[in-house]
Amino acid sequence: MPELVLPDLLLKAALEYPDLGINYMRDDGSLSKQSYWKLKKEAESLSSGFVEMGIKPGDTAIIITDNNQETINCLWGCFFAGIVPTILQSPVSTSDHSQAAVKLLNVFQQLGKPLVICSKPIGNDDEEFGKKMVLYSSLRRGKAIPGFRPLPDDLAFIQFSSGSTGDPKGIMLSHRNLAVNMNSIALGLHLTHDDHTGNWMPLYHDMGLIGYHLTPIYFTHEQYHIETVDFIKNPSLWLDLISEQSINVTGCPNFGQALVLRHLKRKVDFPAWNFSRMKAMLNGAEPISVRIMDEFVSQLQRFQFPVEAMMPVYGMAEATLAISFTPLMQPSVITQFDIEELDRNRKAIQVNPSSTGKTGRQISGVGVALDRVNIRLVDEHEQEVPEGISGHIQISGPSVTHGYYQNSSATEALFCGDWLRTGDIGFFFKGNLYISGRHKDIIFMNGKNYFAHDLESLACTLEDLSYGKVIFGGITDPKSSKEKVLAFVAGISEPKAPELLHRLRLLFRKNLGIQLDELILLRSNEIPKTSSGKIQRYKIIQRYLAGEFKEKRVK
Repeated sequence: MPELVLPDLLLKAALEYPDLGINYMRDDGSLSKQSYWKLKKEAESLSSGFVEMGIKPGDTAIIITDNNQETINCLWGCFFAGIVPTILQSPVSTSDHSQAAVKLLNVFQQLGKPLVICSKPIGNDDEEFGKKMVLYSSLRRGKAIPGFRPLPDDLAFIQFSSGSTGDPKGIMLSHRNLAVNMNSIALGLHLTHDDHTGNWMPLYHDMGLIGYHLTPIYFTHEQYHIETVDFIKNPSLWLDLISEQSINVTGCPNFGQALVLRHLKRKVDFPAWNFSRMKAMLNGAEPISVRIMDEFVSQLQRFQFPVEAMMPVYGMAEATLAISFTPLMQPSVITQFDIEELDRNRKAIQVNPSSTGKTGRQISGVGVALDRVNIRLVDEHEQEVPEGISGHIQISGPSVTHGYYQNSSATEALFCGDWLRTGDIGFFFKGNLYISGRHKDIIFMNGKNYFAHDLESLACTLEDLSYGKVIFGGITDPKSSKEKVLAFVAGISEPKAPELLHRLRLLFRKNLGIQLDELILLRSNEIPKTSSGKIQRYKIIQRYLAGEFKEKRVK
């Protein structure tokens, strides 16, 4: 169905499967259901209201509503009216200088000060923003009128990047982009109309929106959503949902897995959970931690979780969502590679540390390219490299964006001919794609490249440190012009810092032969992260270079 546009998809789902729909889980575990037929009626009513407000097809709108049902209603009202929406996280106030507030005002300007739909008034001292703000409860509802019918290549949605390397960029997605990628996802997951999809990720994240809301409408089946804040407060809600509603397709990146593991360690009484129906638990959105994934699967096996259901995947918003999947119900492919060869010579050589004595880096494969997605690996001169050689990952295909909204310079830098530069480093090995890391997260030391997340994984082998509480970065010292490696750590008291630094130095000297120059103490809320839990390392480095944390530095 790649030629169908979004309004057609909901109309088809509502007419052919009127009893299927969207289930919203409350914080007490109860569910309310909105059938696809009811969603269609609500979208038609809101669409008519938008027309009465004078909003025209092609206009943009920002949705910052507080709960999933309001967000989904607004989204489809926009689609039916031909409005191009974007969904963002709602801040408490636009003047609180939070990450969400800064991003919202940035996007507001980028989109030309469009309509902003929110659940409650947002405190602000921006007069222009205030004039454009409309409460969801006060939106006009009109009688259903013939909706605007877009063309497949018309702009459907703008997904703003998380800003993990700078200002957010508006990724333009057409109806064709979305339909092609959703079709690829449906094929990769062998979706049927009997499947049940469960989601706790926010709808302003591409995996939450496209993977767990739009795709279940494209290949119509029942979908379930938990508010992200409720999942963070009580991960058992998600586990209850999986067991009670026979969820067989869901997702959980490192951030979520680590949260669930901490929750399970504190839990005393366990329900009789049954996860045996699971066929795909997608693990992506950030670099995959093999250690966390293995521990997570081990804990869930107590409740009949099939090991083969853990599904390492790779994707990005510029590809609409999905790029590669581990084949359905096949074991995750975990391989140990020679660190020296991979870091210095870019060669992927499998090792067995127990027999060779060489230090290995354990990396999870992320499967093979999905249908209608092309992947190639190139060197610094944009020339393809063979299997077993690390290079820059580039992608092409009809689900790949045509560029960033009103940002020609960034769009030009994004492409090499028809190929999109992902910014990721990886390699093929025995047919599987492996992701080494982000090009911008490389730390250069002693003539070798180290990925920040690899250093963080090594540090977390110490009992005091846990995933998400430690950040590594590299800088060039402005005085000595020497490269320095920095460790930022949260959750450690000042008296314990010198001893921790000593143990980290021993660990890194023994395993990698590198010097750790400084330890900087942080509060947990000082670690900036994207909506998927991905660490925004550049922000911490910027603050360090600006002279912050001077009283929290241990050398």
